[in-house]
Amino acid sequence: MTGYALHARAYQEKRAIYQFFTREFGMVHGVGVRGVPSFVPIALFATGKNALKTFSQIQPDAQFALSPMTGRSQYALLYMNEVLCRLLVLENACPMLWQAYHDEVLILRALSSAQDETMPMMKAALRRFERALFAELGVSIDFACDGLGGAIIHDEYYRFVPEMGFVPIRSTAIHQAADVGKRVSRVAYLGADLLLMGQAGDEPQIFADKLDEFGQLQKEVMDYLLEYKPLNSRKLWRQSLGFLTQQTQQS
Repeated sequence: MTGYALHARAYQEKRAIYQFFTREFGMVHGVGVRGVPSFVPIALFATGKNALKTFSQIQPDAQFALSPMTGRSQYALLYMNEVLCRLLVLENACPMLWQAYHDEVLILRALSSAQDETMPMMKAALRRFERALFAELGVSIDFACDGLGGAIIHDEYYRFVPEMGFVPIRSTAIHQAADVGKRVSRVAYLGADLLLMGQAGDEPQIFADKLDEFGQLQKEVMDYLLEYKPLNSRKLWRQSLGFLTQQTQQS
């Protein structure tokens, strides 16, 4: 089978326990030799009837450099790996999501090696990956209908409630949702913008123009899926930004 090593932890002297995201079987856990690289397609065999497999004949794709990732893209890749480990169940094939992950890894690897790494391209890769993950998990965002079953209205403002969708600000449902402990977005979304964002799948320019809005909205969905538990990759990203700021001030 073919997959990516998303996470590894030491096990015995020369082996590690891996979480592999495979094209054929989805997430697979197993034990293999230490040192399997991340962000590189891996061909391997998995044996065993239990949830913890034995991995053998592990071969990284020779077309990919095995040098460590650098730059901001490494944090984006760590983020993708972490949310997959958190949200996917074992041995449930999801070939469309795997292909989306694979495609964005290739893009982020190329960005990492570029002299002028661009933040918009990195953000766009993450937003596309998140949309593919939401589709796999059955939580795609409905930009046409609100959470009360009505059509999105151009000049109406909405707040996003993960369990419901977009709820008109003037609706009492907003207060009812907050009263029962649901997370209500602090951001007000104009209906016209939401309808436009709903067309982004067919219009790449809309996706690019609304990238910040997609980022805000999809973070709310992701936080909900993660049960509002922190991500280590986000923490590392914030630390890297703080380090860069400190360097800039000292130079």
